[in-house]
Formats: sequence, C-alpha cells, structure tokens
Amino acid sequence: MNNSALQKSEDSWYDIVRRSDGCVVFSFPSSGRHLIYRVNGMVSMRPLLDDEEVFTPNGFMHFIRRLGYRV
Repeated sequence: MNNSALQKSEDSWYDIVRRSDGCVVFSFPSSGRHLIYRVNGMVSMRPLLDDEEVFTPNGFMHFIRRLGYRV
C-alpha cells in the first residue's frame, strides 16, 4: 500500500455498519478526534477537546503506575 492510499481528504467519512443486515447506522468525519458511544441502541458522537483524554480501565491503571502508585 502506498502513502497516497493512507492519506485522508477533508471530505472523508467513516461508517459504523451493523453486521446483521449491513445497514449503516452512523457516519462520522475522518478529521479530528471524536468520542463515539452507544446507549440503549442510540449511537452518539461528540468531538473531543484538545485537553480531553479517554481512559480505559487498563489505560488508567498504566497511567497511575507511571505516576508511582502501586496497585
């Protein structure tokens, strides 16, 4: 794969597709950082601010270990 295949244009979008029937349930732009989540079947998205981070439980444990805490 060459580098031109990896470049994204300003109008590129990603789709979230339901596997059971192939229906596109949500689309979002490829530029920027976004938090995408689902609650009761409703998919929502919002842009992340520059100072926001998203932690998974494992990521949080790694973060506090780097700060010197013992878990």
